[in-house]
This record gives sequence, structure tokens and C-alpha cells, in this order.
Amino acid sequence: MVTKYERQLERAAVAKRMKGRADEVHAVAVRVPFWQVDNTGEEIMMRDTDGHPLITFHGVYAPDMAKWLSLLGRTAGMALADLIRAASGSAEEVPGRDAALRLLREMRLEEKPTRYRR
Repeated sequence: MVTKYERQLERAAVAKRMKGRADEVHAVAVRVPFWQVDNTGEEIMMRDTDGHPLITFHGVYAPDMAKWLSLLGRTAGMALADLIRAASGSAEEVPGRDAALRLLREMRLEEKPTRYRR
């Protein structure tokens, strides 16, 4: 049986890891260049602010991928890191904590829980 104190210790450990992962997300976002989508030619490209090509998209999903990546970026990544950090408290009811932890798991920054099977 797990005591209340052990649950608090586990939540505090998870909160500490989440804050560290938020720092990792922030560190990556800071290094991402600002870009713009260029769909004036035959191919959809992302270019940095100086006009140098960064990514060329191909295939059926090219427009959707370009739109998705234009939603993400330097400032959005830093805001995401701040959001994860804000939701990483160790109190019982922190709004958004479970969603932030699920996001970190899907980003493969936090380990997914193992399931017990007989």
C-alpha cells in the first residue's frame, strides 16, 4: 500500500523531471531560426529570414506539414516550454499537469508508463 507521503514524493519527483524537460524544450526552441513558408514555386519550401532554404516539402501532405511547422517555431516552442513548466507543480490539483505530462511522453522526453500484463 502506498502512503500519502510516498505519493507526494513521487509527484514532487515527476514535477522536478517535468521542469527539467521544459528546460530542454526551451533550449531547442531558442536555437530554431525564424522562418517563413514559400509556396510561390513548384515546391513548398520553408526559408529563413535571409531567404536561404531550410526545408523542402514533397508529397500529398506537404501543404499540411508546412502549415503545421509554421504553427511551431521559436516563439511557440518557448511558450510551450513555459506552459509545461507552469503545469509541472507537485500539488494534487495542478491545472494541465496531466496534459503536459502526456505531451512530454508523446515527445519522448518523458518515459511512458509500463503496463503490467499477466
